[in-house]
Amino acid sequence: MAGSRRLTNRVRMGRASRRRIRAGGPLALGRPAANLEQWREIRAQVLARARWVCQACGVRTRLDVHHVTKRAQGGSDFDLNRLIALCRNCHAQTDVPFRQGRLIITPLGEGRFRCEVRHGESKWSVAQSGGGGTPHTSWYRPPLR
Repeated sequence: MAGSRRLTNRVRMGRASRRRIRAGGPLALGRPAANLEQWREIRAQVLARARWVCQACGVRTRLDVHHVTKRAQGGSDFDLNRLIALCRNCHAQTDVPFRQGRLIITPLGEGRFRCEVRHGESKWSVAQSGGGGTPHTSWYRPPLR
């Protein structure tokens, strides 16, 4: 095909990254991610710890594992104290705008979390007002074994 050009990436990249990629190395360095087999095991551990119940609302169906600290913000697949079992509705509510009521999850350690829904115009107004209205707050503590 005449006139065809190779697509190039227009993202700025440092010399070290360019050399690493040209040498056949990874595209990025950083936190290791779990492979599929490891993730299945981690997911099973988190769901078993939660007794197969949403840790925010108590629903027993369609459970996901949510990273309390997103991987892009320094979270890890391997830090079980920052992974929580949530139903699909609660999981979706962790990313909605604050004016709709965002589910905020605070890790308390040892697999325990504080979940609360916060309302406000933005995350800044919620932070300044000390949380604004909190119509739903739940503390989840798994039973002792």
